[in-house]
Amino acid sequence: MATAAVDSGVRALQGSGADPDTMNAALTGALTQALRRWGLGLHHLRFEARLAEGGQDIAILEGGRPVALVSEGPAALARALESMGAADERGLSLWGVLGDGHRVPGDAPLARLRVLIEDARDFETEWSPARAGAFTRTWRAGDTLFVEVARPASPQAALSDAAWDVITSIKDRTFQRELMQRSEEAGMLGALLGARHASARANLAALPDAHFTVQATVHTLQGPQARNADEYRTAVRQATEELDALQGQVTRQLAEVLRHGLKGN
Repeated sequence: MATAAVDSGVRALQGSGADPDTMNAALTGALTQALRRWGLGLHHLRFEARLAEGGQDIAILEGGRPVALVSEGPAALARALESMGAADERGLSLWGVLGDGHRVPGDAPLARLRVLIEDARDFETEWSPARAGAFTRTWRAGDTLFVEVARPASPQAALSDAAWDVITSIKDRTFQRELMQRSEEAGMLGALLGARHASARANLAALPDAHFTVQATVHTLQGPQARNADEYRTAVRQATEELDALQGQVTRQLAEVLRHGLKGN
């Protein structure tokens, strides 16, 4: 959950002696938030998180079917989720949200989108380019309008960006130039890990950050706001700003991990 900047509050609930149903509801809510921010495009699926093994583990389920245990590690969960996804060459999900119904083209005129927002029942749009390499799509389900903003960035790309920040902040210019030269063959992350202790690469692979990162945000509108085109535009702007902030935060956190958090045993 931390890789999606989601605070589940589960530890506090557990410490307060919350019952299993309350814990499961909190876990499922946090998982839903994390899935949205991981940008895997699995909105059409129904995920749950439940306590397992007498509360010693957490099971991830889809449609009531177990798909992974948290104790199996982040790589196992990432593989399970990846097998359910489908992305285009831009890294954007090809899955529709509302099933196999018609999707409005992403380049539809604003006037058409306004009509949909103000008058239509359930609908969804395809991806539309936005600023700074981001993309947006919108859908309505019942009385809720959803606005998703995505900027695809694989965990490896996020780590490479963080490695760049680390290398460019090194004050020893000779060492910095050496790492820059190594990066021409090994990439920024490879150059940095190669300069660390022998177990750094394996330690990094065991972290959730090597398998998950923030790629999207989803904002929702309800009631009269969900029928207001101006509120929709505000939601797109706010979601884009949130994504910018979250991805910047991820880069800073990963840079700290790469600087200090890969110590050997």
